[in-house]
Amino acid sequence: MTKAPSLRASNRSRVLAELLAGAELERTQLAESTGLSRATVFRVVDDLIASQLLLERSAPLKTGPGRPATTVRLNPSAMLIAGIDLGGTNCRIAVADALGNAIIRGRFKTPRELGAADFADWLAARVTELVDEHGQGIPLGSVALGVPGAVSGDRKRILGAHNLPQMLGSDFVQAVEDAFDVPVHIDNDSNLALYGELVCGSLDGSGSAVLLALGTGLGTAAAREGRVLAGPDGALGEFGRLRIPGRAERLRDLVSGAGLAAYAKSRGADIDTAEDLFADPQRHAGILGEVHEALLHLVSLVTLAYEPATIVIAGGFADAFEDDILDQLHAEVLDMINVDTRIRRSELGGAAGLLGAMAAALSQLHASVGVLTEHATLVQVERERIIQALAASPTTA
Repeated sequence: MTKAPSLRASNRSRVLAELLAGAELERTQLAESTGLSRATVFRVVDDLIASQLLLERSAPLKTGPGRPATTVRLNPSAMLIAGIDLGGTNCRIAVADALGNAIIRGRFKTPRELGAADFADWLAARVTELVDEHGQGIPLGSVALGVPGAVSGDRKRILGAHNLPQMLGSDFVQAVEDAFDVPVHIDNDSNLALYGELVCGSLDGSGSAVLLALGTGLGTAAAREGRVLAGPDGALGEFGRLRIPGRAERLRDLVSGAGLAAYAKSRGADIDTAEDLFADPQRHAGILGEVHEALLHLVSLVTLAYEPATIVIAGGFADAFEDDILDQLHAEVLDMINVDTRIRRSELGGAAGLLGAMAAALSQLHASVGVLTEHATLVQVERERIIQALAASPTTA
């Protein structure tokens, strides 16, 4: 049985939840917004200032008689977080402050040749370099890693990794946890991309939503009422493994970048990448027709499984599908199974996975400083600020 948090811990959590998104408030304002007594708020705030989690300054204007009021806000330099979006081709890393403002990004070629332990050490070294060179001495507090593979519900094993098989099993997960000196959250990259859409995008978290990640591989993630779904064996949403009816090919062979390129070449197409097929639709009309049928089958499956209000198409391969193709898919699915699901490309584009990893790292950081699960949803993230900071941050390689 889980032990209930103490009243002191609950009060601390409630005050932190009010400030973690960047609000700057007077103590009396905190008492009003949290419903806690003035004495409790003053005591909690003093403790948080002493631990350097909060900063205090004189209020711009005096609000009443007595001594001048002061405001408090989260200290963005208390700790750093790192979000990692690991793909089969490239690895992207963002280091941000405690408010989620990115200060540096890194983009590196994924070292596909490394074994599990060396791969984990390589990841830790890249993050450490970015923190040491650009973190101004601020300690790293949390890391979240999105991987291109199915992850078990307890996040201790990777059960499917078509593009990076060295991650399979528990050795890579354990090596990553050992390589970092801070808590590490590991999840499927599609799950984190959907989490990014929920936290930083425009998805309505009140219903159901599905994300189809069409990149080097094919990933699927689903959410209900703002919560990304996960199964104990990591197989939830792994539709790419399914064979196309009546064929030997799997869905991932026709609706992922690497799979489609390989399939097209086996059919004699003179191309370098899957995008080359869409650049000359008349020449490759036959193969593109097969792609459309495979995508229709995939969208139909996820619509029947989750009845989502929205299906978001994300990943580097997603741009190949123009609006008219998505509109046609919507009409065909509606006619076939009578579910009116909106189908659109990601508004966050290729940043969804990295933003999701950053959001997961922030959530983990919040928990580490005392925010309880019951208060975590009260933290209102400033989406535009985080997106703009990521876009404006310099990139190193």
